[in-house]
Amino acid sequence: MRNPSRPRSLRSILTRGLVLIQILVLVSFTLAATVPIINILTTNQGLDETVMDHIARSISRRTDGALQLDPTPALLRVRDNYSQFMFYAVDANGHSVSMGDVPGPVYLMTTALTHISSANLTESGFQGRPEAIIRKRSISDGPIWILSAGGPPIGLGLIRVAFSNPFFVGLLVFLTSVTLIIIPILIRRALRGVEEVADEAGLIDINKPGVRLSDRSVPTELHPLVHAFNTALGRIDEGVERQQRFMADAAHELRTPIAILQTRLDMLPSGEQRTLLELDVARLSGMANQLLDLHRMELSPGIPQVVDLVEIASQVTADVAPLAISAGNDLSFSADAKAVHVRGDAGALSRAITNLVQNAMTHGGPDIAIEVSVSASGRVLVSDTGPGISPEHREEIFWPFHRLAPLQHGAGLGLSLVSDIVRRHGGDVTVGSNESGGAVFEITLPLATDAPAK
Repeated sequence: MRNPSRPRSLRSILTRGLVLIQILVLVSFTLAATVPIINILTTNQGLDETVMDHIARSISRRTDGALQLDPTPALLRVRDNYSQFMFYAVDANGHSVSMGDVPGPVYLMTTALTHISSANLTESGFQGRPEAIIRKRSISDGPIWILSAGGPPIGLGLIRVAFSNPFFVGLLVFLTSVTLIIIPILIRRALRGVEEVADEAGLIDINKPGVRLSDRSVPTELHPLVHAFNTALGRIDEGVERQQRFMADAAHELRTPIAILQTRLDMLPSGEQRTLLELDVARLSGMANQLLDLHRMELSPGIPQVVDLVEIASQVTADVAPLAISAGNDLSFSADAKAVHVRGDAGALSRAITNLVQNAMTHGGPDIAIEVSVSASGRVLVSDTGPGISPEHREEIFWPFHRLAPLQHGAGLGLSLVSDIVRRHGGDVTVGSNESGGAVFEITLPLATDAPAK
């Protein structure tokens, strides 16, 4: 029984089907050709001449040249089943052998028999045996001529002989072999377009809306499947667009209350609570700006500009420094080169680095050291001396709305947005540990090949 969960190969299905069809057609053709032949032979011959083969296999020659009879089991069955059965066999030298009640006139035909290759006697004149046949057969050392009567009539056994014929078997083997070789090749060529469509489907990305599969090279039977897949892609694009539009609208609406909060915070006296509130407002503002940056890149990706990572990272460090100092943290910046150029959106990259610094300030604890550094190879590192992140959580922290503990600050979007921004720039972001055990976030971006001379 076939396992329903096992995928079915179209090549094997069609090959097996065609082989079965060929067998049925060949058998039907053989039957259609055999039945009329049986009718013709029944009318003109009457007797089943396969008995001649049984007789020939039962005859051998003695050392003195005479013929001797050693009946095979098949010949004995014929003799036992047909009481009127008889045969007379003679060779070119006149040696003969017989079985049954052979009429006297047959012995007078000895010389005449050796000149007959095949004959059917419908009125033989033999009492009780109106039909007789004469056939030439070969034994080990020469031909013999056999006259037989009273044996089995022609029947369906001729069909068995037809199906066991070497020509029938050879033709069946040939057609099956050709099918097993040719059909997979034809199917492979016919499905080449399906493989191309599969390659196109593998390139579909949520960040590249509007991509659709082509049906030019696929068989027409698969066009409904391709069209249904393209329709599903259209619905997905519409859903993603609605979601992005909602996020952008929500982020835009949040900017006004965030600005009001910041104004009111500025009116409060300095203190620990004000510092904590300023950090929360800064994080909210950064998150809203990041959502707007992502939406802006979605709407008008354009051609990325050549930007300087050193300049972006140093400006972020300067902007966030007052908040870090207020929280009791030490924030520093370093770079291996005066300028490190990459292609991208300066605003979005600035938001990503800002988010990493604010993440270190929020989750690293009080009185920690935070360092922002840029290497000449296009890496931006944000490290801190806080508790760090355990290895089993270093992948899931980049999932949207994921937090390591329910009571932690934030909605779990900050690092997800960082990952999205970096990925859109063709880079990667990872997290590890430094020597002090704190966390090290590393952004790796491809360098711009057409950067201006330093």
